[in-house]
Amino acid sequence: NEFNNFLKRSGLYNKNYPLRGDNRKGTFYVSGPPVYVDMVVNAATMMDKQNDGIELGRQKIGVMRLNNTFVGDRTYNLRDQKMVIPGIATAIERLLQGEEQPLGNIVSSEPPAMPAFSANGEKGKAANYAGGMSLQEALKQNAAAGNIKIVAYPDTNSLLVKGTAEQVHFIEMLVKALDVAKRHVELSLWIVDLNKSDLERLGTSWSGSITIGDKLGVSLNQSSISTLDGSRFIAAVNALEEKKQATVVSRPVLLTQENVPAIFDNNRTFYTKLIGERNVALEHVTYGTMIRVLPRFSADGQIEMSLDIEDGNDKTPQSDTTTSVDALPEVGRTLISTIARVPHGKSLLVGGYTRDANTDTVQSIPFLGKLPLIGSLFRYSSKNKSNVVRVFMIEPKEIVDPLTPDASESVNNILKQSGAWSGDDKLQKWVRVYLDRGQEAIK
Repeated sequence: NEFNNFLKRSGLYNKNYPLRGDNRKGTFYVSGPPVYVDMVVNAATMMDKQNDGIELGRQKIGVMRLNNTFVGDRTYNLRDQKMVIPGIATAIERLLQGEEQPLGNIVSSEPPAMPAFSANGEKGKAANYAGGMSLQEALKQNAAAGNIKIVAYPDTNSLLVKGTAEQVHFIEMLVKALDVAKRHVELSLWIVDLNKSDLERLGTSWSGSITIGDKLGVSLNQSSISTLDGSRFIAAVNALEEKKQATVVSRPVLLTQENVPAIFDNNRTFYTKLIGERNVALEHVTYGTMIRVLPRFSADGQIEMSLDIEDGNDKTPQSDTTTSVDALPEVGRTLISTIARVPHGKSLLVGGYTRDANTDTVQSIPFLGKLPLIGSLFRYSSKNKSNVVRVFMIEPKEIVDPLTPDASESVNNILKQSGAWSGDDKLQKWVRVYLDRGQEAIK
């Protein structure tokens, strides 16, 4: 866009020979008469030299804009821990912190030449270094070469580098190698509770295999981890859920990038007072279900995931009426940490641990159960205590196709093609804004 604007301002732009290419990568394609192509190439070369940096004496300042990653650090809270993902600026600063010698000596293609001494050992003649510099000037240049400075500018996601020309060029090559496009990964999570007896009826053995009907067969290992066809497994779970023999606790969907962690955390927190002799403190305990997934792609296209699962619940008996008000609840936690590789189109099944579950169910005859006085005759309650098996199914999927356009954009394109669209029509603008407000109210 910047180069197109430059051609238009200078009167060199020709609409018959437009520029095509990727603006983010700074590359373009042009076709036309040889004279026009040479003129465009020369103009682009001139702009590259002008934008190569800002000269400040022996120092140079370079501005490098990132397109695929963040220049600053990313900070987020994970329960009671503060997690920091370093950005490009922090990574390069850490790389340069261990350099004992100036960076200019490292990136220089040729070592500094030794001074030319006189064969007769004449005194009073100054020995010159390469370039005709004296010893004092050479030492000043080497001292300045070590003073490289890197600053992150988050507003434009750019990196500011100050140093010698060799240093700035070295950082440019390093940033170009690190600023690469990342593939998107969609993570579908299923948290399912199954009765242990029902799971055994399905033919499940966590150290053997699972067989549902005559179509689904899965081999499981001793660590309660397996890859399977997720759609068929969920179909069987839905069939059990209709019979109230299974419960889908949650099914979040997360969109992330490769080598970027995705976190799902559904927690509860209780607070307690710590009373001392002269001070009082308020502490808290957090528990719940937390899933942290770090996906990456292997060389053969499979998705490898670093998986951390923490599942906690309150184990305090609800029927215990003798417990005092200040008594702390009993919290149970189950931790699973593993690394697994999932083939294309498959899902990862993790879990299989059992826990006790108490359920109270109240059922009634429709309409009759809501009648006053006699409605209790048509209602009945039941208490069930069973062993529940909790499993986690994770289905990673690479997002290849671009996002589909919005319906309003499709209508606008049709109107533009038919000639019925007028972007300056005030009535159409008012109707479009009114409809958008209506959609926001519905949402």
